Amino acid sequence: MTRDMTQGNITEHLVSYAVPLLFGNLFQQLYHTVDSVVVGQFDGKEALAAVGAAGPIMNILTFLIVGLSMGASILMSNYFGARRWHMLKSELATSVIAGFLFTVFLSILSFAGSSFFIRVTQTPEEIAPMATTYLQIISLGLIFTFFYNVYSSALRAIGDSRAPLYVLIITTFINVFLDIFLVGVLDMGVTGAAVATVISQLISSVCLILYIRLRVPILWLTPHEMKLRLVLLKKTVDFSSVSALQQTVLYLGRLLVQSGVNALGVDAVAAFNAVSIIDSYVLAPGDSLASSLMTFCAQNRGGKQYDRIPAGFRRMMGMATGCCAVIAVLVLALRRPLTGIFLKPEETLALAEAMSYLVPMASFYFLSGITNTFQGYFRGIGRLNMALAGTFVQIPVRVAVSYALFSLLGIQAVAVGTALGWTCMAIFDAFMYRRQPVEKS
Repeated sequence: MTRDMTQGNITEHLVSYAVPLLFGNLFQQLYHTVDSVVVGQFDGKEALAAVGAAGPIMNILTFLIVGLSMGASILMSNYFGARRWHMLKSELATSVIAGFLFTVFLSILSFAGSSFFIRVTQTPEEIAPMATTYLQIISLGLIFTFFYNVYSSALRAIGDSRAPLYVLIITTFINVFLDIFLVGVLDMGVTGAAVATVISQLISSVCLILYIRLRVPILWLTPHEMKLRLVLLKKTVDFSSVSALQQTVLYLGRLLVQSGVNALGVDAVAAFNAVSIIDSYVLAPGDSLASSLMTFCAQNRGGKQYDRIPAGFRRMMGMATGCCAVIAVLVLALRRPLTGIFLKPEETLALAEAMSYLVPMASFYFLSGITNTFQGYFRGIGRLNMALAGTFVQIPVRVAVSYALFSLLGIQAVAVGTALGWTCMAIFDAFMYRRQPVEKS
């Protein structure tokens, strides 16, 4: 179902579009969460730490693909808002062809270099082989990740955030079943968890392509339409490269932080993996609201409805910060049972470290709502360089403060570094918001 955000109630559009995105993000998180819960409960903290050690590298690969899809989505939203249907399909075709070639290259590079990447991040020797195996198998499934993301982005560009959610719900349950069967029944360990994820991603990409073929003719590409247009490729690269670079910088920073945590030992790695997953769920609403604002701004810019953009920004800022504040209270109240989902009761040191991390971290969750809203706004109006600049402000602060405090605070140092990074980013974004009016297309 398409959604034209250039007309009608602004708040209704933002919320209606964001809710399916939110559930989609939550179910997306389940892919990695289920892997961690199942291997942690069946194989112990070493297996959990191995999945956690591979996580930041896997996220860099995934978000290179997400960055490419995000850039294409902004352009497709512009064309949809302007009702330029031919350009919409041409942009999708160009993105599919170029993205496919890029993902194949990325998969080969990741598979061949998995062992090196794991060593570089100072992963403890006792879990390095498991982490390498997990990363290699995930690398083989990146092409399915690409197809799901590019077609999801196309659907979201035309206002359909529900279909990707429905597909994701189905395949998440498939992933849960496969994880339990391969890890719990067949005792395949982290190998089984990785295989389950790849199979689930394959099914999700096939389901989404079939849905578009049967229900969304505006996005179905015939062989005649499957052409790479150099003019659009340049635009797509301009947008996608900035998005991909931003995602890479963000997860490179997390990779550097993970390296510092890895040096603290297996208990710290297992604890940090557990709280990182909790963080990912907490931050999902802000990410979803930001994506909703991005599509809203992009459609209205394409449709030349410029006065609706700042109104949407203001309403989203209130919703995002309020949502994050409520979630923070819940995390503080439930931090013991939440960490117990991933760690066994007898793993007392890891549990204590995980709970100590959540206190300072949850206290500053509201800052993520502020920065995410600015990010969605800048992307939607085509100022991706501002979104990138904000990340460049945040990450060095996060990494530097974390490393400075590791010896004193353990993994709590990451929470303090993240909070200070968000603070600096929010100040920078607010300053640039006042100086960067919407450029008329």
